[in-house]
Amino acid sequence: MKKLLIMIVLCLLLAVSLVPASALAAVQEVQSDKIELKLSLFTREEQDWIRAQQNKVFYVGVAQDYIPIEYLDERGRPRGMGVELLRKIHQLTGLRFRLYQNSAKETWEEILQSTVEKRIDILSTVSVTPERQEYLEFSVPYMETTQVIVGDVDTNRLFRDVAQIEENSTFAVPRGYWFVDIIKKDIPQAGIIYVDNMEEALEYVSKKKADYTICEIPVFTYYKDQGMYQEIKIVGELNEKNQIFIGTRKDLKELIPIINKVILHINYDEIYEASMVIPRNNRKERRLTALVVLLGILLIIVIYYLWRTIRKLVRSKQAAEEANNDKTRLMTNIAHDLRTPLTVILGYAQAMMEGQVQKEADKERYIRKISEKVTYLSAVVDDFFLLARLEDNNLALRQEPVRLDCFLRQIVEDAELKAQAKQIQISLHVADGAAVFKNVDGVKLYRAIENIMTNAIAYTGRGGRIEVSAIPTVEGKVEIAIKDNGQGIVPEELPHIFERYYKGGQARKEAIGLGLYIAREIIHRHQGEIRAESELGRGSVFYVVL
Repeated sequence: MKKLLIMIVLCLLLAVSLVPASALAAVQEVQSDKIELKLSLFTREEQDWIRAQQNKVFYVGVAQDYIPIEYLDERGRPRGMGVELLRKIHQLTGLRFRLYQNSAKETWEEILQSTVEKRIDILSTVSVTPERQEYLEFSVPYMETTQVIVGDVDTNRLFRDVAQIEENSTFAVPRGYWFVDIIKKDIPQAGIIYVDNMEEALEYVSKKKADYTICEIPVFTYYKDQGMYQEIKIVGELNEKNQIFIGTRKDLKELIPIINKVILHINYDEIYEASMVIPRNNRKERRLTALVVLLGILLIIVIYYLWRTIRKLVRSKQAAEEANNDKTRLMTNIAHDLRTPLTVILGYAQAMMEGQVQKEADKERYIRKISEKVTYLSAVVDDFFLLARLEDNNLALRQEPVRLDCFLRQIVEDAELKAQAKQIQISLHVADGAAVFKNVDGVKLYRAIENIMTNAIAYTGRGGRIEVSAIPTVEGKVEIAIKDNGQGIVPEELPHIFERYYKGGQARKEAIGLGLYIAREIIHRHQGEIRAESELGRGSVFYVVL
C-alpha cells in the first residue's frame, strides 16, 4: 500500500514543477542538517569500520533526469528517496557523501561506467541486473515501482506484459536502463532504438519514431503533466515491479550492512517528507490541478483492474445466474466505496475552480481534504494491483534475511503515527529467542502485518491499547501476536474474516474486504500460518507464525 502511495505523491509534488535541472554550479554535499550518531545500531566491527572512514568522502552517482524518483533540481541539488536515505546514513553515522561532480553531464549509461572505473563509489537509486552484480553490491530494497508500457494514442490494445507485444515492434530505450534485458528476452525480434534519456524515449513514441517504451507511472505522469507529449498513453504494464536499491562498489561491501540497518530502522514518513519538497514558485492552484490529473489516472487503473477481477470472478462460477449476482454485489460495494471520496473531491475542486474559496486557510483545508481522499483511492488501487497478482499466482517473493525484532519495531513505529489521533497506545515485546533473522520478502510481509495493525487501530476505541509480541515456538518458528482491546468480532463472522471481499456487519463503511485476505495470502506464501481469536466487546488477537 505504502509503495504505490509514495509513487503517487511523488508524482503529484514533482509533476507541477516546470523548472529543469541545471548544471552543477558547485560541489554538492549529500548530508543531513543535524548529526545524531547512533552507533549502537551497529556491531563492533561495523563501528570500527565507520570510525576508520570518517575522513573519507564517498562519491554518489545520481541520474539527472529520472524525474521524480531521482533527479537534480534547478540548483543542481540531488533529490529523491535514495539521496534522502544517504542523508539519514550521514546523520546516524557521520559518514560523508558528495555528489559526483559530473552527474549533471553524464547519461545513466555513463554514470554506470564511471562506477565501473571507480570514479563513483555509490549509486543511490539502482536496479539489480546480472551485469551490475559483477561490480556492485546491493542493499535491501527500499522502494518498488510499477513499470508501464507506453505507446502512442492510436494503440487500441492493452498488454498484460511485454511478451504480448508484436515481435516486429520497436522500443525506444535510454542507454543503460535495466528493462532492455526484459525486451530482448521476451521479444527477441523487437527493434531497440537507444536514446540518451527517458524524455527522449517518450518523444520518440510521441512522434511515432518508435512503437513503445517502458517507464514508471510517476515518470510518465510528470512528462504528461508538463504538456510535452500529449500523443502518448499507457497501454500495459510489466508483471513484476521494479525494486530499487542502494548500490556500492564491490570494494565497499562493508558499507552494505550499515546501509541495510539504517533502511530497517528509519522512520519512512520522515524520509518521504524530506524527498517531497514542492518548489517555492508553485501555486496552490497547480497543486490542485495535479491532484485532479492524478485522480484521473487512478480511476483508469481502478477500472482496468476491476474489470480483470470481475471477469475472473464470473468465469469461476458454475452457474451464470450466480456469477451475475456476485458481479452485481461486488460492483455495488465498490461503487459505494468510490462514490463518497469522488463526491468530496469533485465538490471541493469545483468550489475552488469557481472562485468560491477566497481565504488561504480554506484553500489549504480543501486541498488537505482532497489529498486525504486521493490517499484512500490510492490504497484501493494498490489492493487491486496486489489482488490481480495473487489471482494470477504471479506474486514473486524476493526473500532475504530480515531480523524480526527490528522489522516489528519499524511496523510499530509507523503504526504509532496512525494511532495518535485516537490516543491509542501501542507496545512491543520481543522475547528472548525471537530476535532472529528470517528469510522473508520484507516489503510484502510488512504489507501483511500492516493490514492487521490498521484493522486493530480502526476497531479500537479512543484511548485503547494494542500489544504486539513475538515469542519462539517449540518447532523453531516465531509466533507474532497482535492483540487489541477493541470491539471484537461477532462469533458467526470470525470463520469468514480472511475471505476475499468479506465485510462483516461491524465493518467500516470504507472497507473493501481485501486487507485480511491479502495478509493471509502473503503469509501463506511464506509457508506461515495466520489465525484469529476474538471476544465481542473485549477485543481480538491475530497470530502469525513464521
